[in-house]
Amino acid sequence: MDSLMYARAELLNLRRLMEQETKRAESFAVERLARKLLTFYEDFGRVVNGLKQGEVPETLHEALNMLLREMEKILQSEGVEKMDVQGKEFNPFEHEAVEFFEAEDVTVDTVADVISPGYRLRDKVLKPPKVKVARPKKRENGKT
Repeated sequence: MDSLMYARAELLNLRRLMEQETKRAESFAVERLARKLLTFYEDFGRVVNGLKQGEVPETLHEALNMLLREMEKILQSEGVEKMDVQGKEFNPFEHEAVEFFEAEDVTVDTVADVISPGYRLRDKVLKPPKVKVARPKKRENGKT
């Protein structure tokens, strides 16, 4: 009877472990695909936004914008969100600083300008935003 109970417990543990591994594999696959789609989405957005009035027929321009919005909906439905970092405290683990400058109106390193947006998939940063960071101005005595 004991060996039957141990076998049953072992089977339950194995089933739980397999479910965890399946979820981990699915999450990894979604993340890989989201990164690829995000690159395409940004490039496609630059192309559509770079079209000047009259370069293409208006109906084609509207269709391209519709496709861009649809792609954004697909990314959102999979959990991809644009990171809102403007005016927030700079976090070197989530943001990529391209420039630092001193400012009198800040008390901590603060995102002053977003050069290119960042994206997050649930709680993981897929693409860090490239930002300009305002640092507190140093006083004569070396303190901020």
